[in-house]
Amino acid sequence: MVYLLYISGAILLIGIGYLIYSTLQFRKETKPTFSFFQTVSSRLQEENEAIKQQTDQVKDKKQMIKNDIDWKKAVFSHTIFQFKKFIRVMSKSSSKQKVNEYSQEM
Repeated sequence: MVYLLYISGAILLIGIGYLIYSTLQFRKETKPTFSFFQTVSSRLQEENEAIKQQTDQVKDKKQMIKNDIDWKKAVFSHTIFQFKKFIRVMSKSSSKQKVNEYSQEM
């Protein structure tokens, strides 16, 4: 009976040893794969950051162009308004204005 206990303990130790050995072999075999995935992941992260920066630059440039167009539109509208106002003033003043003709004798 005691021999059965020793044999069971030996089988248990052999099983634990084989489990440790298998785990180490698995880690050795999968380490290059995990490092490859990590490299690919970091490369994708860098590309994602570059795309994000480009997107931000495009947004900034788009906002600058929009502001420039709005400013030019406002300047143009103001110029047209002032020109129309000038035409109105000139047409009113020229119709009511008396023209005095003076002789050009010296």
